[in-house]
Amino acid sequence: MVWVCGAHVVLGLLLFDPRPFLGGDNFWYMILGEGLRNGDGYRDVWLPTAPLHTRYPPVYPLLLAVIGWLSNSVIAFKALSLACTTTAVGFTYALARRRTGDAGLALAAALLVAVAPAIVEYSHWELSEAPFLVLVTISLYAFARDPGGRDLWVFAGGSAAALAAYLTRSAGLPLLLAIAVALALGKHWRRLGWFAGAAALVMLGWWLYVRSAAAEGAAYATYGQTFFDRDPYRPELGRVTILDLAGRVVDNLKVYALSAWPQTVGGRDVGRGLGTGFSLVLGGAVLAGALRRIRRPGVLELFAVAYVGVILLWPQAWSDQRFLVPLVPLAALYLTEAIDWALHGQTGRLRPAHGVMGICVAFALLANLRIVGPSLRCTRAVLGGEPYACYPSAFADFVEASKWIRDHTEPGAVVISRKPQILYWYGRRPGDLYPYTADADSLVRFLDARNTRYVVVDNMYGTTGRYLVPAIQQHANRFRLAHEQGNPPTYVLQYVGAGGAR
Repeated sequence: MVWVCGAHVVLGLLLFDPRPFLGGDNFWYMILGEGLRNGDGYRDVWLPTAPLHTRYPPVYPLLLAVIGWLSNSVIAFKALSLACTTTAVGFTYALARRRTGDAGLALAAALLVAVAPAIVEYSHWELSEAPFLVLVTISLYAFARDPGGRDLWVFAGGSAAALAAYLTRSAGLPLLLAIAVALALGKHWRRLGWFAGAAALVMLGWWLYVRSAAAEGAAYATYGQTFFDRDPYRPELGRVTILDLAGRVVDNLKVYALSAWPQTVGGRDVGRGLGTGFSLVLGGAVLAGALRRIRRPGVLELFAVAYVGVILLWPQAWSDQRFLVPLVPLAALYLTEAIDWALHGQTGRLRPAHGVMGICVAFALLANLRIVGPSLRCTRAVLGGEPYACYPSAFADFVEASKWIRDHTEPGAVVISRKPQILYWYGRRPGDLYPYTADADSLVRFLDARNTRYVVVDNMYGTTGRYLVPAIQQHANRFRLAHEQGNPPTYVLQYVGAGGAR
């Protein structure tokens, strides 16, 4: 088993990406961790008023705060993710061994997770997926057999991991539900009472915190509060109806079946040909393995059903392979069981099933090896003094514009942009996200209310062209060019207010 974990570490290092994740959530996490470590509290310190934070539960920022005492660097945060995915590989083996009683099947399941392209990818991103994955896997291991078993410490550990998963990502709620339902189905009423009581305290505590923070002026809604938006990035489209939710399920099924799942097991560049076809065959085998277990569902099956239900109902704008990451250990387990069952579990030193599983491992491994060369070249370039090697030019321009703002504007100057967290990390100036509104006058009133000094017009996001640029064009007398970066340029505009003077 050690060599399987070691293989995952080697693969993670070969495909290591020293660049920060470009999405932006990671900068939010890192700023929250920095604030906790510096004594600022759990606050959005990048906002001008530094309100209490409510969007993300606190476990991952707390981990970053601890790691930050050792090294407040992106590389250190990436090392945490690799440690989490490696631990998840180990617990996948333990989970499969406990579930099947077969060391060979357990080793195959762990190896499938170790080389799964999605797991390798998220082993180097400074995001909450990796900690969430390991906590879910630990909890599933604890409840792989009868959740009412005699070992109280295993029950307590699995419950604690599940609660920590919920406080890492709100998507941990299906795991809490699965454990409670499994305890009820098994008529383990005393343990159900203990678990339900602990879960209620944790969930109520977080809910009360969010309510109190909202009353004090928290700036951002939780993801649960945006669940019923037709499109979180286009609020003018309004809220969903029942028919919209049904359509969302159908659309998400297409995304996950034809794109996210193939990318999870075959890599981001899996394409639409043979690779996708093989991925879909694997998906069918996983489903077959799961259906064999569904007649007597345990925590694993209940979690899988509840979690899949949640991601199918989630806004399609956020649908991505990252939501499949916590399901990869389960998929590996069901796949190995299905293959072994289909080939009649023949005995001997090398079962026929092992050969088929070897093909599955080779498919995933080849997907990773295809990008080893480009990954190593990027790593050498970045570590060799080319900080924006392999970055999209628009992102590099935004970072450089943020650094220009740091060096050429007054401390405390409020800057409005599409990614104020990234701007704060590199520019150390407070700011906010412009509102998603087509009403140019309303957007300008927002700038006035925030005492805005500068506005950044980026080339990265469609919302900038949809909402911010038309407002600037309609109120051009309120803006002055302060700096431009790159080609096509990213603009830093000074906001001078009504009449062209502040």
